[in-house]
Amino acid sequence: MVYGGRIYRAKWWTQGEKPGQADVWLDTGTAAAATPAPETAPTPVPNTGTGTAASSDFKVVAYYPSWKRDTGKLDFQVLTHVVYAFAIPTAEGGLRPLENADQVAGILRSAHSAGAKVLLGVGGWSYNDVPLEGTFLSATSTQERSHALVEAIVSMCNAYGFDGVDMDWEHPRVDGSSAGQYQRFMLELAERLHSQGKVLSSAVLSGVTPDGNIYYDAAAHSDAVLAAVDWINVMAYDGGDGERHSSYSFAAGSGRYWRTTRGLPAHKVVLGVPFYARPSWASYENILAAVPDAYQKDHVTYNGMDAWYNGVDTIKKKTRFAMQELGGVMIWEVTQDTADRSKSLLQAIGQALRGG
Repeated sequence: MVYGGRIYRAKWWTQGEKPGQADVWLDTGTAAAATPAPETAPTPVPNTGTGTAASSDFKVVAYYPSWKRDTGKLDFQVLTHVVYAFAIPTAEGGLRPLENADQVAGILRSAHSAGAKVLLGVGGWSYNDVPLEGTFLSATSTQERSHALVEAIVSMCNAYGFDGVDMDWEHPRVDGSSAGQYQRFMLELAERLHSQGKVLSSAVLSGVTPDGNIYYDAAAHSDAVLAAVDWINVMAYDGGDGERHSSYSFAAGSGRYWRTTRGLPAHKVVLGVPFYARPSWASYENILAAVPDAYQKDHVTYNGMDAWYNGVDTIKKKTRFAMQELGGVMIWEVTQDTADRSKSLLQAIGQALRGG
């Protein structure tokens, strides 16, 4: 990103840390130019929702990583949407070939037979361990490149028969040209997809820290973009290692930032929940295999290391919160769940939806 007239590269996931003041940022040199940051806070989007998501409209969105081959974890008795993640952008405004594309048709058939939808996820945090933020900035640096990326995404979406797109640019920033490029790109993409009856969602920052402080860069998701997308998938996890990772209070604060502070209607806010731990990054499935009663907890010792995650009760509690105040829950990522249905986090979501 560009900040203070210099170009910085993120060495790992960032949320709110300012370049020049945090080790996460690597100073790579002087930028030719930078666009001034907005001086005012975003105006809340008009609230057209009822305040409570109807159960029939409640979304259960699961990310399915393209590098996995574990479609048996996709239970369309619970899921309403799957995001096949990810299509990778190129700096010139194109897309790399979709990974393991041979499994897409089967996922689409299973989803459509159950009345569910499958979206093409575009982006992600990195590709081959290199953060994609710079790639997105280059791919949208001119109107011509931005248009080319839109056309590439729509073309891939139609070629495979996806029902829409989930954009995962991690993440547009208030400083520099990033937010403006993101808005131009997203508005054109929304127009193209909606004209074909397809949907557009977007993965967004949690909005607040686990302590309740607003993330500076959350404002880069402008009111115009929030109005244009069908919903946002709130990444209410990775708040830090240990218990900061994804507590209930952090999730509630994140959902309420987008719902109340930013004024989005309830049905457009989908709350993200993790199926993995920090700081170990172990999947829930692996934790449960090592610690059989881990489903009853949110913290265990796994391979000699503390592992903080969401057990069954916390997943149910978050789902109930989303049912009362938001429009759905989102999972990163579904193949990290256990195949044991009695301890499954996805089945815990289903139980909560049925009043259990």
